[in-house]
Amino acid sequence: MRVNEQGRSMIEMLGVLAIVGVLSVGGIAGYSKAMNKFKTNKVIDQINMISTNIRTLYSSQRNYHGLSNSIAITTGIIPAEMYATISGSVITNAFGGRVKIGPSATVGDAEGAYTIATDGIPASSCISILTTDWGGDSGSGVVAIYANPEDGDDGYENAYSMLAEAGQSLTAAANLAVPGDDTYGLPFSIVNANTACYPTTRGQKVDVAIAWKFM
Repeated sequence: MRVNEQGRSMIEMLGVLAIVGVLSVGGIAGYSKAMNKFKTNKVIDQINMISTNIRTLYSSQRNYHGLSNSIAITTGIIPAEMYATISGSVITNAFGGRVKIGPSATVGDAEGAYTIATDGIPASSCISILTTDWGGDSGSGVVAIYANPEDGDDGYENAYSMLAEAGQSLTAAANLAVPGDDTYGLPFSIVNANTACYPTTRGQKVDVAIAWKFM
């Protein structure tokens, strides 16, 4: 009597595994892309929220004297998800990069504006962030937006200093946009954002530091 043996051959099993592998890779890639987009939008929301809260907090003050990470945390203007302890001064963005907040110089007042700087932004997300309409009128308060690849471990510090210490008018460039400039205005053009986020003198995968100056 013949016994019919049913089952899959080794070739069939390898084929099934190959298909599963392809689907898994595609699923992981899709998830990674979706998560990156989520974090990008989250950073945009975080900066907008912090800026709005700073302006509200200091609405009755002459300038932004005393503004710092610690003050921002203890006064409740920073979302709890962005810091570990209320007694600390470390603030992080959705990508895990660091955030620095403080007063900025304007003509005639060393603390007449404020700057928010952050780093750890992937280059692809940098382009999306720079080309977002951050506003360029008096209502938005945006004075300038600056982006540059991180240099060592102080990317956010360097970006912060670039805007915070500039009391005079800033010289617009591909990586520094100011409202109303015909070539380097806000929002960043795709060309300028690409230049700022993917500089030819650096690797294509270097994270970027971005700073916003508001009045």
